[in-house]
Amino acid sequence: MINGIILQKLQTLEEILLELRSLGRISTEQLQNDWRTWRAVERDLQILVEVVIDVCQRLISLAEQTPSTTGTGAIERCVQLGALSNSEPYRKMVQFRNFIVHRYERVDIAILVEIVNRRLGDFDQFRNEIIAYVQHSSATP
Repeated sequence: MINGIILQKLQTLEEILLELRSLGRISTEQLQNDWRTWRAVERDLQILVEVVIDVCQRLISLAEQTPSTTGTGAIERCVQLGALSNSEPYRKMVQFRNFIVHRYERVDIAILVEIVNRRLGDFDQFRNEIIAYVQHSSATP
């Protein structure tokens, strides 16, 4: 059985992925000409990464470990727990999130376009790995 908090976070992840995918393939010109879509994409991507970090922190807590002090640390700890197979795509997510939060005035539209058009599958992979881990963990005494 999936923990209620984790389930809620994964549902949020699904909803936001649906929102972003509903845009279809986007272009830099599209975002440059429509600041509302630009800001919506930016915010949705930030929330997706926050969900990734929150789920990792929750798994760390459920493993009765102290929380990680950084998002990247939470990812690494989940790799150590066996919840995630590889930290690289998730570490890049956290780096992106840190960039848009702390250097928000310089977000390159091309990066947003790249993520929406080519990297949303990383979030699907995250969801699938977490579900598999939680299901396996709850099946093992």
